[in-house]
Amino acid sequence: MLTYLEALALVLAQRLALGHERVTLEAAQGRVLSAPLLADRDHPPFDRVAMDGIAIHYAAYAAGQRNFPVAWLQAAGDAPRPLEDITRCVEIMTGAALPPGCTTVVRYEDLEAGEGTFRLPEGLEDGAHLHRRGKDSLAGAMLAPAGQRIGVAEIGMLATCGYAGVEVSKRPRVMVVATGNELVPVSEVPLPHQIRQSNLYQVGALLAGQGLQPTLKHLRDDPELIRSALAQALEDYEVIVLSGGVSMGKLDFIPQVLRELGVRQLLHGVAQRPGKPLWVGRRGETMVFGLPGNPVSTLCCAVHYVLPFLMAQAGLPPPPPEYAQLTEDCHFAAPLTLFQLVALRSDAATGTLLATPTRNAGSGDSTSLLRSAAFLELPPDRAHFRRGEVFPLRRW
Repeated sequence: MLTYLEALALVLAQRLALGHERVTLEAAQGRVLSAPLLADRDHPPFDRVAMDGIAIHYAAYAAGQRNFPVAWLQAAGDAPRPLEDITRCVEIMTGAALPPGCTTVVRYEDLEAGEGTFRLPEGLEDGAHLHRRGKDSLAGAMLAPAGQRIGVAEIGMLATCGYAGVEVSKRPRVMVVATGNELVPVSEVPLPHQIRQSNLYQVGALLAGQGLQPTLKHLRDDPELIRSALAQALEDYEVIVLSGGVSMGKLDFIPQVLRELGVRQLLHGVAQRPGKPLWVGRRGETMVFGLPGNPVSTLCCAVHYVLPFLMAQAGLPPPPPEYAQLTEDCHFAAPLTLFQLVALRSDAATGTLLATPTRNAGSGDSTSLLRSAAFLELPPDRAHFRRGEVFPLRRW
């Protein structure tokens, strides 16, 4: 049986040929750049005035002049015109282009206003309060690399550089399928022996948080029905996430049906808890994840395998590792990686992230997820984990 790290490496080694597409700037939030963001010109594109005040030629000030009559007022967006008489000044606003013939800006708060003139104080320096052309970046400079997720800052810079359309990585078409005769729609009142289709919406919400729009479907434990539905799904989707039907029960038809449909099994079973029966396979440009059906197991496998796989397909690097310190001793004797549900808080004095194990009744205890924020990864080569030790974690 594969270890968690072996299974994850096998999943991340898979690559789908999703390609790229062009979207509008308004639709680019959360997408991933497929080409670098390049500066279309110098930024700023001119010597930009950084304070409201007046612009002067410093030579007149250096020669002893302190009173400067106003030649005109220039707002941001006005085309600058040369100051030919250096004994005068230009009243100027933040964001305006420095007029030719001016070399420095003096803030209003440093001036004494008169009738059409300004008196300057002593001790001024040349070149003050200017944001020089090209100081931020030069034309052609790479501002963000391909593979970077587009956030608020990237949207602003794409707009600044004239990207009305943006080349991004295509998102896979995703279907999430819950299997089981015991499942009924959320809107129905279940009989005593039935439960509602919660995994369907939980996994769907997890993927929606990555900007995906998964199709949600429920299938009963009928091998012909499953075969027909999955045969069509394999044609229509690049990623299929199944919940339930992958273990050793007589009604766990998923692995056999997928093999009959030509899906090559990559793994079945991982030395971990929860989520040991995990099944992963591939057919052509479609990946299939068969997650065990208990809600904690389903979420655990989706967080540790499906999300990293989807991020890799988008060209995103893995997120920076995050660690937390156990607040109490923990014992687990089985030779498996334990993904321990934990509640998180920060130590007010040190800022250390603290993880407290969540008490639960097993992987079917969905209420325990409400009291938790992450899975703490406890390694399989030991049975005792002491308070104060630090381990990696994954939030959902």
